[in-house]
Amino acid sequence: MTNILFTIHSRLTDFSKADQKVGRYILAHAHEVIKMSTNELATATGVSTATVVRFGKMLIPDGGFPALKLKLSAETNVDEKLYAEINPQDSLDAVKSKLTLRITHTLEETNLCLTNVALAQACQLINDAETVYVYGIGASDVVAADLQQKLMRVGKPVMHTQDTHLITVGLTTHKQRGLLVLISNSGEKQESARLAAVAASVKMPIVVITRNVKSTLGKFADVVLLNDDSEENQTARSAATTSLMAQLYVIDLLYYTYIKTDYQTHIAQLVESREAIKANFSTD
Repeated sequence: MTNILFTIHSRLTDFSKADQKVGRYILAHAHEVIKMSTNELATATGVSTATVVRFGKMLIPDGGFPALKLKLSAETNVDEKLYAEINPQDSLDAVKSKLTLRITHTLEETNLCLTNVALAQACQLINDAETVYVYGIGASDVVAADLQQKLMRVGKPVMHTQDTHLITVGLTTHKQRGLLVLISNSGEKQESARLAAVAASVKMPIVVITRNVKSTLGKFADVVLLNDDSEENQTARSAATTSLMAQLYVIDLLYYTYIKTDYQTHIAQLVESREAIKANFSTD
């Protein structure tokens, strides 16, 4: 179940001014809001009743404000300090709790925005491709490497490199049966956009893993696999943490969905590769 207080906290800067009033009041008076009607909350925050109703629907489309209050009732025992950024005074237990909350929330939100249709379409493109070209920068390169090793374990040839010239050679010489997978949290990396332009020029399919479907890469993509990144709205984004976890989670979902397309064959390939590694490189 998505943590509603953390959702409000992380999305606050994206809300309209009226919605921000409602959000801030809920964060500061969660216990009281549980017992309030829409009219009472509207009066307390200085907005219209329609704004409160819309706010509830925005967060919980199938339940609205009543469902929001139910979630609040289950969360009001959570220390509000967990929603704040990590600071030097935090104990290690506090850091663990904050990261657990953020990661759990991000995975839950990713489940909501990542559709089964998109996963199935991406898997079909992988299945049809003779070679998959994978590219990401920074933390996204870690995700790209993870996708490479997973797909190669089940017999899919993958090129993963930071050399954009080499990938461009592959895109232009293997345009008939290739697939380009670009991983970028923002969807605005120039190098990735240039590779997308090359792939589009030779009509090679493009799969993009990003948090922003309207980004430059999102507009190039045949399929967009969305990941949530609640930490983007924090005041100080110290490193890629929740975004990295969300992207790796998307890769895992994509991988297991792909395995299901030909389960027996893929499992046999996994066993064979595992046994070969064990036989030749075991440290025992």
